[in-house]
Amino acid sequence: MKKIFKNILNLALAMCIVLGMPISKSVAASDKIEDKKAIILILDEISLEDVLNSHTPNIDVLLENGAMGFMNIRARSSLSNRGSTYLSLGMGVRTLASTKGGLAFPRNQMYPLSDYSLVSEYVTVSDIYKLYTGKTPPDGEIINIAIRDIERTALDITPNNQVGLLGKIAKEKGLVTGVVGNSDIDVPAREATLLAMDENGIIPFGSIESDLLMTDVNVLGGIKLNQEKLLEEVERILPHVNMLFIDYGDTVRVQKANRLTTDDIKEEQKIKAIERADSFLGQVMNKVDQEKTLFMIITPNPSKEVVNQGNFGLTPIIMSSANTEKGLLISNTTRREGLVTNFDFGPTILDFFGIAEPRSFIGEPMKVISNENPTEVLLRSQAQSLYLRKYRNVFHQAFIVLVGIALVGFYLPRFIKWKVLPNKILNYLSLTIMAVPLTMMTVSLFGYKYIGFDLFYVFGGAFIISYILNRIFNKKWMTMATLGLITSIFLLIDIFFVKKLMIISPLGSDAIAGGRFYGIGNDYMGILLGSTLLGFFSLFHLYKIKKPTMAVFITSYMILVIVGLSPFFGANMGGTLSAMLIALLILLIVFDKKFSFKKIMIIVIGVIVGILLLAALDVLFNPNPTHAGKALESLITGGFSKFFEIIGYKLKQVFWNLINASWNIILFSQVILSILLYRWKSEILVKIRENYPNLFKGFIITLFGGIAIFLFNDTGTIAAALILDYLFIPLGVLMNDIVECNGEGRFHKFF
Repeated sequence: MKKIFKNILNLALAMCIVLGMPISKSVAASDKIEDKKAIILILDEISLEDVLNSHTPNIDVLLENGAMGFMNIRARSSLSNRGSTYLSLGMGVRTLASTKGGLAFPRNQMYPLSDYSLVSEYVTVSDIYKLYTGKTPPDGEIINIAIRDIERTALDITPNNQVGLLGKIAKEKGLVTGVVGNSDIDVPAREATLLAMDENGIIPFGSIESDLLMTDVNVLGGIKLNQEKLLEEVERILPHVNMLFIDYGDTVRVQKANRLTTDDIKEEQKIKAIERADSFLGQVMNKVDQEKTLFMIITPNPSKEVVNQGNFGLTPIIMSSANTEKGLLISNTTRREGLVTNFDFGPTILDFFGIAEPRSFIGEPMKVISNENPTEVLLRSQAQSLYLRKYRNVFHQAFIVLVGIALVGFYLPRFIKWKVLPNKILNYLSLTIMAVPLTMMTVSLFGYKYIGFDLFYVFGGAFIISYILNRIFNKKWMTMATLGLITSIFLLIDIFFVKKLMIISPLGSDAIAGGRFYGIGNDYMGILLGSTLLGFFSLFHLYKIKKPTMAVFITSYMILVIVGLSPFFGANMGGTLSAMLIALLILLIVFDKKFSFKKIMIIVIGVIVGILLLAALDVLFNPNPTHAGKALESLITGGFSKFFEIIGYKLKQVFWNLINASWNIILFSQVILSILLYRWKSEILVKIRENYPNLFKGFIITLFGGIAIFLFNDTGTIAAALILDYLFIPLGVLMNDIVECNGEGRFHKFF
């Protein structure tokens, strides 16, 4: 045993040494960076419909050879903190900005020395910066005087990251940044500087002061950008910079305008602001060599109107250059046409200049998928995301009610001797519950038109499936086995080939919330493992298969499941870890091996080594590593502090889900049932182990699998509840069968 343990330890050590070695990746450096320019126009707080409803000939020109999409702009703050989305774009990570993040000024502008209005002494912004930071500001026209508060706030939430990352890398690579414009109303609102600044809060060139504004009685709020003066500043700055950020804040000023106006007038004013921005964009386009220029139009924050509809995370983005074509944006962060994230913004700009920073940003450069009707695709995608956002909880609650009724129907009579539902209804209900994941996967094929129809399809369709299977097979456990294996195989087909149905299912991910964009989510991961175990062990029960044959069959299939969950396909590391643990437990339990501390340690170490190996392969051989590979890279570069940051974030997610997840009531019920059955109904469990050994083994493995899923996944609450459905529903059916076969007299002997 000591020798085995030593060998495993040596293997783990060797892997750590290999993983600690520098990972070589090609960096494409441009020979003529100085000839290229990136123009980023910021039109904040608008929607895709606002752009489509506006007359924008210059944006239309960009779209003829450019791509559009939605960008997930989620940050670690409420929507009232506009600066967080800007800072997240510049840092390439979801973070929180200081509420003072818009305090940026020209370095020689006079600024109040005191926070108290009684003292009227003014000094330069440079002096204030030195007072606040203890350092003389480096060269640069624009200074964000709140840089230390910005840094403190952001790194408290997201430690081991870099404030001003995009500006810092640009500076190190010889690129020069600039910013013009503002979103000022009654106070400075210059959050766009959070995008362009370096780690010191400095921007080499810029013009953001309030004298860029002019009064206009025909504009809500009474002020707008003076386009002539703004263009003069662009002409002054443009020859000196590679990246120019234009904050066309009129769209924000309209959103913040007096509430006394009507919604129609506000919408009309917003469209006029977009059209003015388009006109200004056309003037800028004439000042640059468009063959060597990247144009991007971004919206860091959603409009109030779309937020009220439920879209708090997706905003329009447009990208165009000489090397793009008409179509949809995509990135390896999302792997979904028409969808990118704020993580991808920085890498995309740097990639345009031939600069690769794989370890600095967790995102990936945006690419273009050719499509002649991108707006149609995006509007359809947006409608689908909003529908799921609105009704996802309805699907879940209905599913929860079904499971709850089944648990009460099966187990309440075991304790109070009161039969809630007839056995026939319970049998159909149990099969319907197990068929729901299949109908949840396919409901999207009908386009999510009407919630009533979709609910009928999901639950009515599941009942029809259960009815048909029940009519085909005479044996109840054959129906269970068939339904379990069909579900498992169908999920694997989607993972390996279709790569779509689970993602847009009510049990799938939420594109607006932005937790996962591809692969298999935790909900379906729990279903995959549970249905696999139920299917195989039901077959083993029916056909009395020998132990070695059982082990070969199910282990071979579990390898397929592990590969499906791995970073190369499903990209669910918690699921991969759980599946590995389940596979090893299968070997122990199938061969009736007793548990010991040494065996448990071997299993745990083996699983950890396996996970490290998969993550290492993802980093070394996958040209576009998943979040698992990137996490490993972060651990290598960030060390233990990065490890504890990831663990801390995961634990916060676990506790949040324990409090808020709708499936908690089912999971808690299952935990209580486990205790009650073990404490007061152990005799019937012993009988099941003796008379139905293969089913009992499957139940035990499923129970341990549920525990593993809960421990290894930050959102494992729902997944654990779902895998345990494949334990407690079949166990309830089996108990009912025993009662029915033995009669009430013999029933009480067991209970």
